[in-house]
Amino acid sequence: MKELNAKQLQAAVLLSAGTTITATAEQTGITRVTLHEWLRNDDKFIAYLNSLKHDLIDAGRAGLQASVALAIETINSIMTDSDNDVVRLNAAKEVLNRAGINNAQAIGSDDAERLKKERVFNNSMDFF
Repeated sequence: MKELNAKQLQAAVLLSAGTTITATAEQTGITRVTLHEWLRNDDKFIAYLNSLKHDLIDAGRAGLQASVALAIETINSIMTDSDNDVVRLNAAKEVLNRAGINNAQAIGSDDAERLKKERVFNNSMDFF
């Protein structure tokens, strides 16, 4: 299977960053038709583009995770420091909602034998 050429690599980087097809084609010196062809039929190009998109999403998530502690600290501060009862109540509700307390699902059994029986039963029902 062929490797991607320099124009394909450049086009994938531009597209993954949100550049339009028209601008990507212009910047790489290819036609829009060629770019559409790669997007429809070139599995290596599509896979590389998808991997770049995954990398960008992962980087974005990592950046958000770095802000989680500050967000929690901010909400906790609002809950404890605000003189406004409505503001404190809304902050507390938000914490409970985000923690899943308001819509928590029932916890399953702590009996291994019962869990095994339930799993066997549920698996047998899959056949019907």
